Amino acid sequence: MRRNSLGLRLMGLALLMVAASLVLAGVILQTLFVDNLERSVRGDLDAALTRLVALIDPTQPVTTILAPLPDPRYETPLGGRYWQIEALDTGGIARSRSLFDQELPTGSVTDGEAFHWVNGNGLHLILVSRTVEIGTRRFRVSVGEDHDRIHQAGIQYGWDIARLFSLLAIAIVAAAWAQLRLVLLPLNRLRNAVDDVRRGEVERLEGDFPAEIEPLVDEVNGLLSEREVLAQRGRRRASDLAHGLKTPLAALHGIAMRLRDRGEEMEASSLDELALEMSSRVDYQMRLASLRTRSGEHRESSSLNTAILRTVTVLRKTERGERLHWLAELGDDIHVDIHRQDLMELVGVTLENASKWAKSSVVVQISRQAEMAVLTITDNGPGIADKKMEKLGRRGARLDEKVPGTGLGLAIATEILELNGGTIAYMQAPRGGLTVEMRLPLARR
Repeated sequence: MRRNSLGLRLMGLALLMVAASLVLAGVILQTLFVDNLERSVRGDLDAALTRLVALIDPTQPVTTILAPLPDPRYETPLGGRYWQIEALDTGGIARSRSLFDQELPTGSVTDGEAFHWVNGNGLHLILVSRTVEIGTRRFRVSVGEDHDRIHQAGIQYGWDIARLFSLLAIAIVAAAWAQLRLVLLPLNRLRNAVDDVRRGEVERLEGDFPAEIEPLVDEVNGLLSEREVLAQRGRRRASDLAHGLKTPLAALHGIAMRLRDRGEEMEASSLDELALEMSSRVDYQMRLASLRTRSGEHRESSSLNTAILRTVTVLRKTERGERLHWLAELGDDIHVDIHRQDLMELVGVTLENASKWAKSSVVVQISRQAEMAVLTITDNGPGIADKKMEKLGRRGARLDEKVPGTGLGLAIATEILELNGGTIAYMQAPRGGLTVEMRLPLARR
């Protein structure tokens, strides 16, 4: 995709939204998971604290409990579960063996609320404290549990979520890509329909398009209709102009004949030349008007072999062509990137020019060179001097005024080749005569 592609923009937006959504969902899920674990631990701590309160012996001056708690972690140094009882009247403190030499700070803790405590040695506990009265005595009872287990469970859960969401992201992106391609299919159909119009296969955009694209299709069809009306109007005006000039040109020929009858040969010849020049210019412009405009992305495919065979068949039936020997060395069929109508015009004017000058034979050869098709036409006519070669292909240039013609054939061929990315070159034939070499881009299959 190109950088300014609509599909690339949509995919980029989809990737951003999927990544942001999954990251946010992962953070929320991990937070909820840790909160639930802490809530479960707080429930266990509340139950353990209630049991510990029931085991306090208030009759002893030294704070003590009647029996140990059943969880062995309380008896293992730094075992993960801890308790502490502080006598508020005497200041005596009793601790579980798991606390070792640590003392829990419970002075500013609200009764029944859990809080986190981290000491300088990296011990992180979640604690629950409560102040109780037993008889005439008051105690501050605290129970805690190591938070590392919750922390490690949260990290492991986060990695599990990350792996799961990564697979989910791949699946969502793949689905978004498939959806995007499906959504853009009507645009591809629209592009193909426009290309069909440009190739001249249809006159309007045809097909079933989504409701969102139908207004655009209607506007394009309206524009095509307007363009066709303008083109027809232009062709009619050109035709009217050509027909309108016929009468003045015929009148000029009549004046030239009368002048010639009166012995004014020079003036008559000047009028004939002017009339012929005007007629040739009109014919040249009319033939160029029939050529098709091309763009860089517009592709065609026309058979070069077919165009040559059809043109040779027609020329062989003419008075001049039936006296010539035609040799066509074609080989495999070659398709070139040019509209078939323009290709027929190109082959027609060049072969017609060769038949006009040839003495007895015309040789046609085609070949491939890299990405170009090479069409070579050789006649055995009188040839052209090297210093006059550069004049070939110029509009209206005639190197021999004795031969009938307007000098427009090779000029039209040059116009067609320039329009379709081709080139034309002229050289002396090995056995006399002229060789015309034309190169055209091959059609892209």
